[in-house]
Amino acid sequence: MENDARHLIAQHAETARLLGVNFLPLGTPPSSLVENTAQSVETRPAVQEAAAPSTERLSKPAPPPAVSIAEIRASYEGKESSGDRLEALRAKYEFDAPHKHFAQGFTNIVFGEGDPDAELMFIGEAPGQQEDETGRPFVGRAGQLLEKMIVAMGLSRQRVYICNVLKARPPNNATPSVEESQACAPYLYEQIRIIKPKVIVTLGLPATHTVLQTQGTMRSLRGRWHEFAPELGEQIGVGGIAIMPTYHPAYLLRSYTEENRRKVWADLQMVQGRLSPG
Repeated sequence: MENDARHLIAQHAETARLLGVNFLPLGTPPSSLVENTAQSVETRPAVQEAAAPSTERLSKPAPPPAVSIAEIRASYEGKESSGDRLEALRAKYEFDAPHKHFAQGFTNIVFGEGDPDAELMFIGEAPGQQEDETGRPFVGRAGQLLEKMIVAMGLSRQRVYICNVLKARPPNNATPSVEESQACAPYLYEQIRIIKPKVIVTLGLPATHTVLQTQGTMRSLRGRWHEFAPELGEQIGVGGIAIMPTYHPAYLLRSYTEENRRKVWADLQMVQGRLSPG
């Protein structure tokens, strides 16, 4: 039995190596992960967690019309399956269009994709250019790195659910403001309520602040488990969801150090342990 397990692990590691996976699901990651990933880092300014506000952003965005949680839920409550509920919620979001008050010039709504009954949910901050063009979350370089992380955890993109707080690309990929996140958050919370994941991984500070309703730093938040704030937990009505904040893959690409890679891998190992206890 033990030899069979070792064989399966070795086989998975070899498959991962052939696929160019950066994160190996065996102990700590190697001192250097695949070099060509580091060499393909996006040519963005070397910032920590936030980009400068876009000059194209509306200077004083008009607040979106108030939409009650009851009204949002009424749009999908009659549906039986999680997939149908998510589709109805997406239609409600597109009808309400909270993004129209701050996002201009985007191409597609990027609502989310994956298993509607997933145990693991990844939440980022907002779509980028490639996501806007395709209508799919995390398909650019940061998305490719995220997918390698998921594979290294022994999962696949199809077995998790991936989405962002904002469903439309901000001008120039600007970091979402608090007001923008708050306008879109009710729809994200309903996505969580429908999927009912066992674990949520928040990618980057904007997503972490929205989900945890905190203003803490990533250094103080990552590496340990969190829960919804009591008021938000009551609003969502889904108990027992463990939340693990970690660095956004785009930040990891910009600061591709061994220390940062080890921190992210440690966070993901904790998630693995929560999903597969014992």
